Amino acid sequence: MSGLPPLDSLVVAIATPVTRGLAPDVPLLLARSRELLDNGCDGIALFGTTGEGAHFAPRDRMATLEALIAAGLPPDRLVVATGALSVPDVVELSRHAVAHGAAACLLMPPCFYRGGLTEDGAFRWYATAIDRIDTDRLRLLLYHFPDISGVPITPGTVRRLVERYGAQIAGIKDSGGDLDVTEALLRRFSELAVYTGTETHIPHATASGARGTICGLANVIPRLIRRMLDAPTLPERRRFVPLVRAVDAILSRGPFIPAVKAVVAGTTGEPDWRRMIPPGSPLPMIDEARLLEDFGRFEDGLPAEWREIMPRASRPGFSAAAGSLHARQSSG
Repeated sequence: MSGLPPLDSLVVAIATPVTRGLAPDVPLLLARSRELLDNGCDGIALFGTTGEGAHFAPRDRMATLEALIAAGLPPDRLVVATGALSVPDVVELSRHAVAHGAAACLLMPPCFYRGGLTEDGAFRWYATAIDRIDTDRLRLLLYHFPDISGVPITPGTVRRLVERYGAQIAGIKDSGGDLDVTEALLRRFSELAVYTGTETHIPHATASGARGTICGLANVIPRLIRRMLDAPTLPERRRFVPLVRAVDAILSRGPFIPAVKAVVAGTTGEPDWRRMIPPGSPLPMIDEARLLEDFGRFEDGLPAEWREIMPRASRPGFSAAAGSLHARQSSG
């Protein structure tokens, strides 16, 4: 994964804007990716959990990757989530990402038969996919997110995969939310790049040897998380945790993905960012207006250089959402 730094790496698990035809909106995604790379992110993770990747057809995911690279995004700074329910789709998506020079593929076990998958089944599924992808150039990040997949990536599974596939197993994204698990992985697999998906764990995880983070909150606070990672000592990094926790509390009052999209729509002035692919739904207007107001108040308390990409006064979405809410209340 040569395009990503070996220490303190910030990879944003980017949300995916959606067209009216329910395909990825490439112009909006490209513009946002460039903004995030310009504002402290080292890489972009495409089509992960925050990116609603499982809901897009493989052909749309592959066409989007090709379009982003053709437009100038450096492929070695792209992590491509290649998860799908069928092994042939995983193989096709992964081969395509490798062929186009992506830094790594991010792969979660399938989440359909949650209650019936064993540790041996998870190993067998990964092994089947890797064997059929069939290239030594594969760099795979195992995606541990049992709340979504229902299948934990256990140390036993990791060890078996590393012993069989060596350098093809590049690392782990740990979104389990348990710092003890993250630190146990770091102790047992020092040869792997471990990324935390829990933003409040960044200081302790990186102090224990984590390579960095692949996270969803970097969609809306990339500068703040960059500042956390750039702080030189653990105590200084820990000072940012209450700020990150406050943002997480604002965005997690309801469904996380539409909340992220609402803030991106507000900060960029692009209302199409609010669109969700079914079964997801945009936030109700009243919830969105409250969310944007709370996020704006939070940012007003930060130093200017820590705030999101646009100053609040020039964010059309914030005033538009507030105006729509006011009009609705007046007519009601």
